[in-house]
Amino acid sequence: MKLKLKRLLSAVLAAAVMPVMASVYADGLFDKTYDMTNEKPDGENGIVFTEEVPDGDYTVTVTTGGDTETRANIYINGGERVRAYTLEAGQTQDNVQPVVPKDGKIEVKVLGENPNVTEIKIEQIENRTEPGEKTTIYIAGDSTAQTYDYKKVYPQTGWGQVFGDCFTDEVVVENRSMGGRSSKSYNNDGRLDRILTEMHPGDYVFIQFGINDGAQNKPERYISVPDYKELIKNKYIGEVEKRGGIPVLLTATAASWWDEENGIFMESRQDYADPTRELAEESGVAFVDINKIMTDAWNESAAKESVFDGYFICEPLESKAYPTGTDDHTHLKEKGARSIAYMIADGIEENIPGLARYLRKPESFSDIDNHWCRSMVEGLALSGIVKGTGDNKFEPEKSVTRAEFLQMLMNVCGIPGHAYRDGECLEVKNDDWYCYVVQSALDKGLIPVAMIGDCKVELTQKVLAEATEDKEAVTTEISVYKSNGQELSFNGDKPITREEMAAFAMSAASYMMKNAANSYAVIPTRNAENTFIDADKISPEYIDGVEAAYNYMLINGMDDGSFRPAENVTRAQAASVICNLQYNNGILNSKGAGSI
Repeated sequence: MKLKLKRLLSAVLAAAVMPVMASVYADGLFDKTYDMTNEKPDGENGIVFTEEVPDGDYTVTVTTGGDTETRANIYINGGERVRAYTLEAGQTQDNVQPVVPKDGKIEVKVLGENPNVTEIKIEQIENRTEPGEKTTIYIAGDSTAQTYDYKKVYPQTGWGQVFGDCFTDEVVVENRSMGGRSSKSYNNDGRLDRILTEMHPGDYVFIQFGINDGAQNKPERYISVPDYKELIKNKYIGEVEKRGGIPVLLTATAASWWDEENGIFMESRQDYADPTRELAEESGVAFVDINKIMTDAWNESAAKESVFDGYFICEPLESKAYPTGTDDHTHLKEKGARSIAYMIADGIEENIPGLARYLRKPESFSDIDNHWCRSMVEGLALSGIVKGTGDNKFEPEKSVTRAEFLQMLMNVCGIPGHAYRDGECLEVKNDDWYCYVVQSALDKGLIPVAMIGDCKVELTQKVLAEATEDKEAVTTEISVYKSNGQELSFNGDKPITREEMAAFAMSAASYMMKNAANSYAVIPTRNAENTFIDADKISPEYIDGVEAAYNYMLINGMDDGSFRPAENVTRAQAASVICNLQYNNGILNSKGAGSI
């Protein structure tokens, strides 16, 4: 039987027995399997199968494979769900897709030279009528929100990747954002259908597109403004509300486009931001105008360099995917992603009161109320430079490891991490959370040689891109720690001593001064030798670093006049040194020449 005739007959029979089928559906779920082994592709139209189904959510399984080679490409409801693939003779493949019916129908279209469709199964998913175990926030967006694997693309980060840190454990954040997607292609991919078929009443769906939607040279992404508004209104907002969810509309994130002439950040992404604002007003849905919030914040308080530090603007070796460097004013690093995530969270209290009760309050520490480090720790925590240890505790007298102190140093000095390079990061592995800061510290020669063994540091040119017929090789200068015979090791989990801390801090301070934005800035000094009563106990390899750190007022001694060089550094002591570095960094990056 020809497929067209079969569909016609199915439609006639369905119309004839519809009342009976409706009563069956009231007690059960639609679940049918269709034998497609005798169906052959109809030229360019391929194999087309359409079924009318009751309102609800579905799983559609398209099974392909046979005695001959299979070449197939699967579309559902007009969107490409499974890109072209090939199976060897004898192989089979079940292509399982979540589906929301379109106009009461599910249409499956399989293209390819030999699609070998053997079976199509349509199963209705049971309606979720009760809230889930925890309130879930789904994020439907593009690359600016996407979650990234640092092992592949460090340091690129999406705001959705860190958004969960804004909430208590009572909320689950499901970041379903995907790079390169517009509202159209995200829907056609079936990504929105997956959210709709999983969500429960009371869940939130954050919707943010507009960067890729205007790409007229990419028809799979491009959607006109009127069609964009219609799609967002009817599918994204309408279907979420239909399932008892709360849609939250966002404008696209702003780009860091700097207007040199006027000394301000320019507006960006307005081609779809304005229609999004209109749609929010027309529909009355929850709305966060993050595009405007970002632009206003950048222009009101943030320095140009500070904003740029949050975008995917990378120095050589910083990026795993782009080792020669980037100048990307759209995508983000962790600093920028967190900044945007917190801006969105700040807008929740006013715009989404039902979600506001789940916001995590600023970190406070119950164990430093009467401690000398309190004001310093609270300031550093507010800047995200230090964190607590859990349960609202800071544990000021707990020891600090080498890796923890290095992370704080890099944060406060604004020194970026570098993508991990196997074989060039001592014993540190890519699974170690501190691998990126260690790699950068090695490249920049920031780690005192005594901390890693008997070695010397040499500058060398590292090739980032080989020469070609029409281009010269791309190189950058890095520091290389060369062993004098013994195996070198950073020992990141080892507690750092006070003399190591002083030398490490001075190394970072020297780097800051060498690369200062304000070359005229003057760092205050003591211009006096230390008077530590145990100065003779300082190891010879650290004495210069300790003396310099003392002279630049990065460190102080104990109340009894001692330095205690071999003692482990406490978290409170580390915070004190980091505060001093933060003060110096502010001077070095200030606009006023010679300011102190």
